[in-house]
Amino acid sequence: MFDINKTNIETSKKEKFDVIIIGAGPGGMTAAIYTQRSNLKTMMLEKGAPGGKMMTTWEVENYTGFGKVSGFDLSDKMFNHTQELGVEYRYGDVSKIVDNGKTKEVHTTSGDVFETGAVIIGTGTIPRGTKAPGEGKLTGRGVSWCAVCDGAFFKDLDIAVIGGGNSAIEEAIFLTKTVKHITVINILPTLQADAKAVEDAKETGKMDFMLGYEIVSFNGDQQLTSITLRNVETKEETNLEVEGAFVFIGQIPETSFVKDLDITNKWGYIEVNTKMETRIPGIFAIGDVIEKDLRQIITAASDGSIAAVEVAKYLEKSNKL
Repeated sequence: MFDINKTNIETSKKEKFDVIIIGAGPGGMTAAIYTQRSNLKTMMLEKGAPGGKMMTTWEVENYTGFGKVSGFDLSDKMFNHTQELGVEYRYGDVSKIVDNGKTKEVHTTSGDVFETGAVIIGTGTIPRGTKAPGEGKLTGRGVSWCAVCDGAFFKDLDIAVIGGGNSAIEEAIFLTKTVKHITVINILPTLQADAKAVEDAKETGKMDFMLGYEIVSFNGDQQLTSITLRNVETKEETNLEVEGAFVFIGQIPETSFVKDLDITNKWGYIEVNTKMETRIPGIFAIGDVIEKDLRQIITAASDGSIAAVEVAKYLEKSNKL
């Protein structure tokens, strides 16, 4: 789409695309479907598996038209759709984006440099930690952030789930199929999960709740043996003996590679308008990585379709200049 005759000798050596989508989650894959169908040369760059967090979601039951479906199966269907249309897919960890005006450069940590007319950022988020002593040391030794990945290791054991939102409660419900008992720990005095999720959790008969408690430390030498908790109101400390702890207390946006572009808010989320445009022409952002109120698979997909349509308009206008 962009005018290769106007590129210099150095940039002419770079592999070129009309649009590069960074991240192959539901938003990125939806965007790729739309841009490819608009006859734009499209590449998705992903440093993990296609699907992102959706890949490790045990069950999705609110994605229109699918009823109950595993996150893995939904990811697989979306990715296969992109490949049937001919979307280029590459593994790559992006280190920076360089804004050259009409064109952009996408650099990876392995040294690859790609040139493109537009970029769509859909890198999502990573789990937030508690920062309590012992958490890092015992990660993979009892402390986990992925119920689907690690739940089987805790068969018939007592564990804790830390967090009170939908992610925490839904993952706890999944874990009841494997573990003996779950203690849900939340720093707030109430749960933030929706009423249906809370009702389902209580009906398992395998869960109790410690609300209004913060994590003091994760304890154990080679393996997690207990968690020290502090009552937020009384400051009284207690020791909870568990052999596993799953942490679901929020997310951190994956935006370190755009820190020099001045497109994020103070929390690191990318700021966009209703067209998914950042303040830099030609750079768009979608999904969990943007500043928004609702982060769901369906809203990420919606963001992707909007961004893709706007990218097509932007490139058409750009090539007429």
